[in-house]
Amino acid sequence: MPGINDGAKRRSPLSRRRFVLGLGTAGISATLAGCGGKERTETDTPTDDGGPDDTGTPEQIESVSRTTIQELAYITNQTLPVLPIQEKLAQSFQATDDWNVPASDSDKMQVYWPTSWLPRTGDWSRKEGGDEDRLTFAQWAVPEDSQYNVWNGKNDGEARRAMFDRFMRKNLATQEYHPYLISDWEIDGTTVTLTVREGQTWHNGDPVTGKEVANHIKLDLYNSGGAGGLGPYILPEKDMNKIPERVQGTGDRTAKIELGWPVNEDILLSLLAPIQLRAHEGTYGEFVQALDDAETEEERSNALGNLTDFTDPEPVGNGPWKWEDADTQRTLVTKYEGHPDADQIDIPEIEYLYKPKNQGRWQSLINGETDGSATLFVPSNQTQRFPDHMQTSLISRHWGMGIVFNHNKEPVDDPRVRKAIAHVIDREATAKNSGAGTGSKVAVTYPSGLTGEFTGNIEGHWLDGVTDEFDTYGRSEKQTEKAAELLREAGFEKQGGTWQKDGEALELPIYGPAGFSDWVAAAETMVSHLQDFGIKAEPMMQDTSTYWGGTYVEGNYKLALQGWANYDQSHPYFHYDWVFNSGDATDYWNMPSEFEAPILHDQVRDGETVTPTDLISELSAPEE
Repeated sequence: MPGINDGAKRRSPLSRRRFVLGLGTAGISATLAGCGGKERTETDTPTDDGGPDDTGTPEQIESVSRTTIQELAYITNQTLPVLPIQEKLAQSFQATDDWNVPASDSDKMQVYWPTSWLPRTGDWSRKEGGDEDRLTFAQWAVPEDSQYNVWNGKNDGEARRAMFDRFMRKNLATQEYHPYLISDWEIDGTTVTLTVREGQTWHNGDPVTGKEVANHIKLDLYNSGGAGGLGPYILPEKDMNKIPERVQGTGDRTAKIELGWPVNEDILLSLLAPIQLRAHEGTYGEFVQALDDAETEEERSNALGNLTDFTDPEPVGNGPWKWEDADTQRTLVTKYEGHPDADQIDIPEIEYLYKPKNQGRWQSLINGETDGSATLFVPSNQTQRFPDHMQTSLISRHWGMGIVFNHNKEPVDDPRVRKAIAHVIDREATAKNSGAGTGSKVAVTYPSGLTGEFTGNIEGHWLDGVTDEFDTYGRSEKQTEKAAELLREAGFEKQGGTWQKDGEALELPIYGPAGFSDWVAAAETMVSHLQDFGIKAEPMMQDTSTYWGGTYVEGNYKLALQGWANYDQSHPYFHYDWVFNSGDATDYWNMPSEFEAPILHDQVRDGETVTPTDLISELSAPEE
């Protein structure tokens, strides 16, 4: 079970959030000097937004955790179980003709997503003298077919971003969490207490309650079978009957979660922060009750079926804008004056136009029909057509394409061969070609399993003080002499311009999905580097079903393309769990359980033989 650590010590009842608030911002740097600080969530540095508490919660990683993270990074860097090539940056767009928005390089842009958070914090507002009262974006689904039952899984309308608030906000540049719908949280051993922001109401005027927070988490657990999100931490035994006792509303504004074992706060916040509260009691209470009361698997299955079949086309939300109407072409939401942030919000209406294709969205940005986009890939030949007032921002996704190896296949089961490949590939050139002139791909400097290349978090935070110990393998160059030395050590020799062993040429085709045009460009670039070095290689791009449903899952490759980090999270714990312990790693990449790797921190391990999953398990435990 990911993250299980039966021997983990319980953390102090003084939660980190209460510690930070009690200490004050001036004392944080002095008291936590030398400590570090992270799924993907949202927001910017503290603002005077009239929110529940703007001192925020810097995500400070204690020294023990960071040492373990550095050790896992070093193991990854020295053995290359996967080869990270690039990080993805999402393009986000904001019109500046009628609107005030932060500059594209502002930390305030490093959120998921600017179109969701900047209007809430008052950082996206009408220009003085402007006549725009309506902010216009696009949506994928037909507006009148959209519905907002997130557990239904179909046509969850784009207007959800305006109508429902998330538990917390997180800034990807500063690595800080801030309260939002959840104004306070406390962790005492295995008990997590969440407090709803004072004054938070539903659009019908009902107060948001702790019971509804608990109900949302319950529905997530029932719907996932305890497998996703918070599931493994609340229900390690996957006993659905324990949900009612493990997750409860305990007061008008409080909810309590009982964990299966003590868990590191940073991991919990990564999972809690992005939750968008949907579980209005008047809408979903009966579904929760039926699932709580189910005594048999059949009863639970029927109750879950009723939930997932239910559609919610005119939702009761809790965000700054409420549902107004929808037709075949647009969804309209209007400002909800009862929201705690209403006084700082300067946007009376937001509409979402039906734009089911990228090309239509590009044209709408070009001709001014829409005022921006949360995230959208736009090639350089289209961004060049944008009006001067359309701003492009790049948002770190903490994810990217890399090469995964089938560790059951020779010769890539040999770390010397994997390292040679890394030395040969120019990652800077690969990322540039993959980005097609958009700047949306950033080459990995230290192949270590850590993300944060764009925001400087790797050298400036996670590996601060130890970067000299890490190998870059040549980020922007082909280190062919080092590669040649490694291949000779592995028993290869170069004859007639081709690397061979026992008379057979070294052949390393790269497999990938043909539908991912940026990955195709990357594969073609990397193949050319391998060929120039004397390795027989070619890009083997296949249609989606053949690649993902056949070649990839069946392990019919030596080198294949896949994301090298956890797509849904940015904390290193999740990335290393993905690399060493995911179903993909064990079933498709045939990842070995043990590695031989030099030691970075001798207080973390005392031998070069290491089981990375043991360190990952330790990382999930709370700080002492």
